[in-house]
Amino acid sequence: MAMSRSHLAKSLQPLFNQRASYATVTKSNKKNHPPRRTYLHEKYASLIKDNRAMFIFQHNNLTVGEFTQLRQEMTSANGPATLTVIRSGVFNSALRETEYANLEPLVAGPTCVLTTNAADAEYPDLLKTVTNVLTKNKKLLLLGGKLDKTLLTHDDVNKIVQLPGLDHLRAELLGTLQAPARKLLRTLESPAQQVHSVLDRRI
Repeated sequence: MAMSRSHLAKSLQPLFNQRASYATVTKSNKKNHPPRRTYLHEKYASLIKDNRAMFIFQHNNLTVGEFTQLRQEMTSANGPATLTVIRSGVFNSALRETEYANLEPLVAGPTCVLTTNAADAEYPDLLKTVTNVLTKNKKLLLLGGKLDKTLLTHDDVNKIVQLPGLDHLRAELLGTLQAPARKLLRTLESPAQQVHSVLDRRI
């Protein structure tokens, strides 16, 4: 006896429900990231958000020994700065959750980041020193980064790290402001000095 369509549909409904349930479970499982990836994502998010300066470098076949040597050389800066090798996919995922998402195109392939939260007033030459240490290595290429809330290109980073410390800038500004006053004072004193000189010659 032939089975009607409605009866056939009813008999297959449990199977459809089972498949739908299986598909739902599979889709849900895909959202669960491995613990290692979750750890790295949180670590990178902290690097981005908790450091006022972050410079991005591409590295080409640097060995573990070479990275160790670079980190040792960075200690000559006498300030808190860290060089971290990153996984670009996970790092970009963390970037997209911040206001620095426009840096994502810089992070591709073998990449490392220089980070520090040191204040300029306390460590005026830190960024200049550690950047010079890293850029001397031919296997490292500076790409750009961010300082405070500002995104930086390669040229921007090079210009900023060459700037003198804040105390030096303040001294220069004070000297610039005082220069007209000193010039005016010399101008006012000049006639009196000339008169005094003439009187000295006549006496």
